[in-house]
Amino acid sequence: MILDSVSGDLKKGQSAIEYLMTYGWMLLVVAIVGGAVFSLVQSQGIEASSGFTGGDVAVENFGLSQEGKLDMLLRNTAADPLEVKEVTLSQGGEEFTTGIDEEIDVGDSSPVSSLGAVESSESNSIDVEIVYDAGGLENLTVEGTVSGNLDVTMSGETETSNWAFVDVSEASSDVVDTSGMSDFYIMQYEASTASNEYHGEISNNLDHSPVSVKGNEPWTDINQNEARTVCQDAGYSLPTNKQWQASTMAEIGNSGSQPGGNNDNEGDQGDGEAASFGDAVLTGTGPESFSNELGIYDLNGNVWEWTNTTVDQDDPIHFGGTNDNVDAWDPSYAGPSSLASSGNSDFGNDYYWSSSNDNRAVLRGGYWDNGAQAGVFSMNVFTAPSHSRARIGFRCSLS
Repeated sequence: MILDSVSGDLKKGQSAIEYLMTYGWMLLVVAIVGGAVFSLVQSQGIEASSGFTGGDVAVENFGLSQEGKLDMLLRNTAADPLEVKEVTLSQGGEEFTTGIDEEIDVGDSSPVSSLGAVESSESNSIDVEIVYDAGGLENLTVEGTVSGNLDVTMSGETETSNWAFVDVSEASSDVVDTSGMSDFYIMQYEASTASNEYHGEISNNLDHSPVSVKGNEPWTDINQNEARTVCQDAGYSLPTNKQWQASTMAEIGNSGSQPGGNNDNEGDQGDGEAASFGDAVLTGTGPESFSNELGIYDLNGNVWEWTNTTVDQDDPIHFGGTNDNVDAWDPSYAGPSSLASSGNSDFGNDYYWSSSNDNRAVLRGGYWDNGAQAGVFSMNVFTAPSHSRARIGFRCSLS
């Protein structure tokens, strides 16, 4: 049983009772009171936890989300406010650390989400380490174990929990052939820098790490090679074209599966806060309709996004200089198989661009000024990997 994710907007200080009344039906619930464990028996096994004693953080309950996250309600039992810095999940040699940066006042509770956990067909145990600061002391730890139908899916580390888990088996087979493709994580928001610097200030400076944060200026003026480098230096990758397409969860002919976006198209134009350059908006600040079912924002418009894919003219995804509307699709390479002079609503009237040159990078999604031509089926095979512009950004993946 996969459970819906716990809302990240719960107010600090909300009591465990209020939390359970609101979300209890969604969670495999564990309450820890004075070291005693109370577990609910589910149809697929006993969900329980142990440990988490001797520290200042109590785990009041937990649940497994659809997005590959272990959602936990943490309570501050210390005499001072504390800041949860990171959570590490480990199991059988796999280890996943998620940056948290969550402040909890004395006696209050707050939900946190740690990446790396997925549903399992068997009951297993995952070791959990919570790192926090409190009372002027740094990097304090509390450890315990959670048990249930869950696994640590891969090893990795992220600075935030704002990543989406892509179960490739759920992507439309008419859109992308995922045979041989592993599940992966992808940034929920277009990449930015942790210091939220204006793109011109970091141009040609790769000493920054890309982060997935709402409300930042997207990191642009970066070419494909540089985007690949900064993702790799942070322990990530640029998503391939097929990974990018799988992350959209889009379906041909189903407009409801194709998110809107900041693309200057009437009915689609963003109302997010304007950034300080061009007409891009700050990451993830558009309405909910600018996100897909996985909570990934700005796949349609805002800025073009580099993929890790480059092609020559003999590649079927390269149309050798033809620019036209997407009219048919080939899932084997996740790209158009034919083009037409008029838009096709099955593909959101999305557009395709190419050049007559080899070694072209595959860009996806469109940018703020593409109108209806931008979208989850929009593709640019016109651009050299060394090209950089304020309208081109990226997001990283992890698999």
